[in-house]
Amino acid sequence: MISPGKLLKKLSPIWVAGMLLTLGSMTFFISGHQFIQAISNYAYDAFLRRMHKPPQADAVVIIDIDDKSLQEMGQWPWPRFLLAELTRKLFAAEAAVVVFDIVFPEEDRTSPAAVNRLLQRYFEIDVCFADVPDDIANFDEMLAQSLTLGKSIVGCFLSPADTVSEIDPEIDPHYRGHYQTRGRGTYENFLMQADDLVISIPAISAASQSGFFNAAPDADSIVRSNPLVWALGSQRIYPSLALEAVRLYHDIPHGTIMYDDQGVTEIRLRDIVIPTDRLGRLVVNYRTVYTDSQTGFASSFPTYPAKDILAGTVPPTRLKDKIVFIGTSAVGLKDIKATPLTQWFSGVEVHAVMVDNILSGDMLIYPSWVAGVQIVAILIIGIILTAIIDRGRSWLSFLLAMVMILATIRISMTMMETRNFVFVPVWVILTIMILYPVLTMLKFWQEERQKKRVRDMFGTMVSQDVLSYLENNPESFSLTGHRTDATMMFSDVAGFTTISENLPPERLSELLNRYLSPMTRIIMERRGYVDKYEGDAIMAEWGVPFPLKDHAVQACHAALEQQAELARLRPVLKAEFGHDIYVRMGINSGSITAGNMGSDKRFQYTVMGDAVNLAARLEPANKDYGTDIIIGATTRALAGEAIEVRLLDRIVVKGKTKPVEIYELLTMAGELRETRRAVVSVYEKALRLHWERRWDEAQEMLDQAIAMDQNEQPAHTLKQRIIFYRDNPPPPEWQGEHVRATKD
Repeated sequence: MISPGKLLKKLSPIWVAGMLLTLGSMTFFISGHQFIQAISNYAYDAFLRRMHKPPQADAVVIIDIDDKSLQEMGQWPWPRFLLAELTRKLFAAEAAVVVFDIVFPEEDRTSPAAVNRLLQRYFEIDVCFADVPDDIANFDEMLAQSLTLGKSIVGCFLSPADTVSEIDPEIDPHYRGHYQTRGRGTYENFLMQADDLVISIPAISAASQSGFFNAAPDADSIVRSNPLVWALGSQRIYPSLALEAVRLYHDIPHGTIMYDDQGVTEIRLRDIVIPTDRLGRLVVNYRTVYTDSQTGFASSFPTYPAKDILAGTVPPTRLKDKIVFIGTSAVGLKDIKATPLTQWFSGVEVHAVMVDNILSGDMLIYPSWVAGVQIVAILIIGIILTAIIDRGRSWLSFLLAMVMILATIRISMTMMETRNFVFVPVWVILTIMILYPVLTMLKFWQEERQKKRVRDMFGTMVSQDVLSYLENNPESFSLTGHRTDATMMFSDVAGFTTISENLPPERLSELLNRYLSPMTRIIMERRGYVDKYEGDAIMAEWGVPFPLKDHAVQACHAALEQQAELARLRPVLKAEFGHDIYVRMGINSGSITAGNMGSDKRFQYTVMGDAVNLAARLEPANKDYGTDIIIGATTRALAGEAIEVRLLDRIVVKGKTKPVEIYELLTMAGELRETRRAVVSVYEKALRLHWERRWDEAQEMLDQAIAMDQNEQPAHTLKQRIIFYRDNPPPPEWQGEHVRATKD
């Protein structure tokens, strides 16, 4: 029997990678990651935009309380005698059902009776409306009376909850309970739950049926499915406006919610069977939308402004035997929903589409077996594609991949168009799109191509032993962006502008080559990476592109060796070119992003990050102190006992607000002379005294340091700063930092 280890050795890298990618795809799909859902939603929206069709039942009309109606009839909420008049006119036109996508939780404050109570409460004035007939004294009663003229529904709002709550029966004394359940177990474990209810005042609730207008958008705020039923506690089930409208439209006394161990399966209204998901939601089959060029709002159904109904300008024949929804598209009333077809869809339109779906019988169905089909398809496609890429020709594998993608899309669209099945095999397609390029690259670009790429990129930037390491261990570094720790060095020739102005171009080029060549050699010998040259400036890193444990030590030693080599070269270059060459260096360590960066046509392996920026700022800071090499606190900590340093200052570099401590790099460990060490010790004591605002003591210490070494430039710099602070004290929050106002 062959062991798994021997089997893996016998399999080609293509097979191993193909099976791992296939299993990874299956695992990722099963995990239900948000990434999968987001892409599936995007593909579903694209399918729906392609296959949408006009309304099929010809049974729905929308009355829109739009901006023009608000301008003509007044701001919202309208006095309810207007809504009563609107309702009477609709029933007079023989509307089959009138549905308000509105809730009336409080009494109408514009009613004469309500106005009288208000004046009595706050001003103790009893106003007698002598000329107001009794039948119009209460606008709420007027609306309630109009609702009894036919089949009517008024909206309510359910507050979503995660658990089943016990509800006070008095929360809705007019609850009628037109929906029953049938199945095993308890339905409340499956239905969406609410723990509170906002419903219209008793007079209106008693005169009409209730249906919730809640929407249930997906995570991206797009409404793709919407609940048909919602549970309020363990005893009550409320229908949506759409479901209740269909029930009344067909004079069906009761609806039945069917469920099993997995959840809700369907809802039945006599002979009408409505497929749902396990939570009782309908996958909305949106209709063709027509966008108003002036308002930008979309509609799928005949829509009439409320003001036109009130004015009697809409022919009654357009309303006869229709389910009439009353809602709003006015922006200020905030009932705008995003759908797969448009971002500007009034909420009432969603309910209208659901009614049209149910009446025409073309609801979308999300079968429970779809997920299993996708898992099996991923496995089969992964095996077939891997086998073809491993054994077949490149053109055959490409053709097979394209055929698989196109066939999968065609099958999915056909199922949606002909069977109303929602089958969006996004992850099947993504598996093909992942497998094909990855396995093809493994087949055609293996070790030799990787070695060539490494040599082309780093051949002149690192030493030969480092280059060999990178070629033989391509897995040890990444050319794509990644986070790592490294040490960066920036160096620049002091006064180079003056030098360049005084030398002919050919002599200047020769001088640079004479200077840069030994500096580059030292960097590479210290296992550093020469990132770039910018004229006389050098940018180098240690720790990338390959890991280096002592990157800070190597960078510091390289800088010291460069200064030593430059001291040897300086008189030679002076004699030949007439200029002294002095170089300032800045070094810092930290977490950076390394990788290929640039455009799609030209890029370079380089580093980015705050640690890089600080290193670049430290180089010009040398001018403030008359030093040659300044290092950051992180570099000093990492290099430890391998170097000798001086605590130089606490500064805030340009573009930052947080102070950082900086150090002057003096020598390698054990090489600092005792006389120099004494000067450094006195300076550091003075620096700390100045941080404590002990100006006189700090200046006295600095005078000692200057007496010991007249060329002690950092002491001169700090002394001048103390003299300034004595006359111009820093603010109370000052912590000793020196703010550099420029980058250079």
